[in-house]
Amino acid sequence: MTQPRLRVTVADDEVWDDPSDWQIKRLFAGLNARRHFLVLERLDVPEGEFGQHYLQIALRDDLTLLLEYRDGSAAAHYRAEVSVPSDQGGADLVIPVMLEWAARRPGWRTALPWVRWDADRERAWDDRP
Repeated sequence: MTQPRLRVTVADDEVWDDPSDWQIKRLFAGLNARRHFLVLERLDVPEGEFGQHYLQIALRDDLTLLLEYRDGSAAAHYRAEVSVPSDQGGADLVIPVMLEWAARRPGWRTALPWVRWDADRERAWDDRP
């Protein structure tokens, strides 16, 4: 049996290894006030970089979305905000990013206005409005 390449974890600690595109879409569609985030994490990375390659999405109370990705080092840590509510088109912006990131297809980095994560300025996800 081969080791999984990708793991998705949802806010309630539900875990899926190597989910299909359809499963990723369903997990995203299941986000709500109680299950407000999901994390896609690469498992096929060098041992010293485990936990440093991920894309995470948070659904805010107003249904806007916050995304964050890290591609190894702290210098490759970015965030983006989608101010369009998820149910009014925001999902249409985020789902292709998730699927392209998961499949390592090009294009996902240019789909949203990413800005570098600033550890001195940012707040933990649990402290966000």
